[in-house]
Amino acid sequence: MELKFFMLFVLISERVLGELCPKQCDCDIDNGLNRAMCVDQNIINVDVGVPSAVQVYSLSHNVISELDNYCFKKSGYTNIQILNLAYNLIFWIGLHAFAGLDKLVHLDLSNNRLRYIPSDLFWDTPLLDTLDLSSNVFESLKNEPFIMHPELQVLNLNNCRMKSLPDRMFTRLPDLKKLDLSENYVLSITTKVLQPLRKLQRLELRNDYWQCNRDFIAVETWILSKNIVYEKQCKELLPKMSEKIISAVTVNRKEIDLSKVWNITAAKNETHIEEPKKPLTPLEKFDKEFSALQAFAIGLEIGLGLGIVGTYVWLRRFCYCSRMNCARPETRRQRRRRRLEGDMRANLLWSTVINPDLETPPLFRRQASSPERHAPLPTYGLPVTEAAPLHVDAIRLPDRSETPPPPYNECRINI
Repeated sequence: MELKFFMLFVLISERVLGELCPKQCDCDIDNGLNRAMCVDQNIINVDVGVPSAVQVYSLSHNVISELDNYCFKKSGYTNIQILNLAYNLIFWIGLHAFAGLDKLVHLDLSNNRLRYIPSDLFWDTPLLDTLDLSSNVFESLKNEPFIMHPELQVLNLNNCRMKSLPDRMFTRLPDLKKLDLSENYVLSITTKVLQPLRKLQRLELRNDYWQCNRDFIAVETWILSKNIVYEKQCKELLPKMSEKIISAVTVNRKEIDLSKVWNITAAKNETHIEEPKKPLTPLEKFDKEFSALQAFAIGLEIGLGLGIVGTYVWLRRFCYCSRMNCARPETRRQRRRRRLEGDMRANLLWSTVINPDLETPPLFRRQASSPERHAPLPTYGLPVTEAAPLHVDAIRLPDRSETPPPPYNECRINI
């Protein structure tokens, strides 16, 4: 019975007095404050189960993209004094996202994707002292107060891609003491932008784009006259006090004979330096060794030789000669026709041997040894000694007589 009562007491005490630190975080005490470090854990929400008594809450290097209204108040985080949300993906913040953080003193929102924030976004954090908005994207700013907060003292706007500074940008920051506007794309600045900052003590304007004209030099002079700690960007080249004054009075000097001062010999220098010869090109060598007439004769001989070789190659390619008779080589159609005619003669002879009573087809009933009707092939100007070719059925063999036509009685039509 006593053991059960003890276990119940332990559970109640852990529930009321002690809460567990989540696995994604490291919980300890820093300068007497309860600290929870939830860094680089791919966290997407501010509520990860950290005890509500946390005072230093770090959620940097995560993937938080939005801060909804009352997100800290709903999770019970009302004791936070230092909040670090740097290196996230935050691009939108609700107007009342920081409601309930009445004790917040330091807020870090650097290295996010913020393009615009409402001017009264931090009105629910009355004790806010330091605000870091560096490395965001505030490219276009309207001519209105950027932030409204009566207690803010340190504002960091380093590397925010700002192209201009409106005149009313800092009109609602009466207690601001330190301002960093370095590494932006601002080309000029006026005193109207800085005049509302009456308590400003330190100003950073490191930039490679400043135009060091009279207006900017006047602004730097005004900044230094207000006893503001500032590193001057346009440094004038002042003359050194240790430089000697050079007299402008000219002194008349006489010419001096060098033969009386220097040891000069009258020996003449007859050495001749030969300039290196440039090698001649092949065309220059040919022009130097041959005259114009010789070059013409050589070109004529070369042309004749090339013409003879070309003519010989053309004759060998397109003509063939046998016993002084030149003719064009047979084409594919002529070879096919000669092969078909041979087949036709063979078929006719074979059918005559096998079937002697078979009538001769009308297609082959021609006169023997009669020449063809078309003209012979061209012979390219040479005398023609060959006889005209015969018909298909004109068979001339040395040891065999011509095939006689069929008898008349076999050609009659029997009715």
